[in-house]
Amino acid sequence: MTRAYWVNAFLEIRDPEKLAAYVELGGPAMLEAGGRFLARGPAAAAFESGRAERTTLVEFESVDAAVAAYESAGYRKALDALGDGAVRDLRIVEAVEGTTSTPGAAHFLSIYRAAHDQDKIAAYRETAGPALEAAGGRFVARATASAAFESGLLDRVVIIEFDSPEAAVAAYESEPYGKALAALDGGADRDIRVVAPID
Repeated sequence: MTRAYWVNAFLEIRDPEKLAAYVELGGPAMLEAGGRFLARGPAAAAFESGRAERTTLVEFESVDAAVAAYESAGYRKALDALGDGAVRDLRIVEAVEGTTSTPGAAHFLSIYRAAHDQDKIAAYRETAGPALEAAGGRFVARATASAAFESGLLDRVVIIEFDSPEAAVAAYESEPYGKALAALDGGADRDIRVVAPID
């Protein structure tokens, strides 16, 4: 069975008290549903359309398990507590087959929000993958979201592991990846976030 990742990118926090009530209920609901938290808190860095807002990354045994977690009674209570306290882009994406996340790894999240030019995106992909892998990255997900909730879109999500947030930032700022970004040249709108592992 192929694992899946729950990517919960907060776009705006409107009520910190409602968020705190949600966190108190949501964490236990995720764990009860079989989730394993990989990151939870403000992004360590953000690029392009990304925001250094709260970001949660949870690993599940499958897409179905992640969807079931969202729809569970326990998580529904957390959503009721959150109410209109935040705007979130929540997506579930299937992992690269045969991979699992490494404990203690940082993650580079590339959340696509709009595609404007498929030729530019194709040119970007030709050089981006090798550049990120050469910088120490390991792809754990790179697919269109299998499910999306709230403000989430059924659009592409890429998740890459790095040894540290600093290594992920250095990869983004490297000369080889800069060439990939030059090829992309506005061909897509992306929310790029680097998230630190949970201590």
